[in-house]
Amino acid sequence: MAQEQCFYEGSADDLDISHHCLDVEEKYFAQVVGHIEDILLDDSFLKIHKDFMEEYWKEFEENEENKLIYTEIFKKYVETIEKFLESELKKKIPNFSMLEFEYELRKRPNELVGEVFEILATFTDFVSFKEKFLDYKAMKEGKTVDFSKDLYVVQYKLETL
Repeated sequence: MAQEQCFYEGSADDLDISHHCLDVEEKYFAQVVGHIEDILLDDSFLKIHKDFMEEYWKEFEENEENKLIYTEIFKKYVETIEKFLESELKKKIPNFSMLEFEYELRKRPNELVGEVFEILATFTDFVSFKEKFLDYKAMKEGKTVDFSKDLYVVQYKLETL
């Protein structure tokens, strides 16, 4: 019986922390998530994502009732973003299967925390998808709080005796 315990090697300063897992499924899952993190930070993904948000953010409204066009946009979003992710993952993991990875995701509902999983949730959860667009719309319309105006940074010198 394979152990399902993983440990991580590297320091907090390292960007490339390798996962050493004793369980094959855990190692595969960690490898895919690591590659997804890299892809989500890549300029080509950021451009595709931003272009998509720019094209459709005006369609969304803050109310309970959903427009029919939301479903069409959701399908196009899933197709566009998932296809891009899958294509990039297949370049890094030649035998990658999105179906297999989705199965692994469903097995770990309590482990899925962080920005990577928020993006992945928008593929399967319409509410998350709609909230993402409403947040983007609020940002575009200047309805979000800009905390940068409340911060004041100064250099502090500690005097020694």
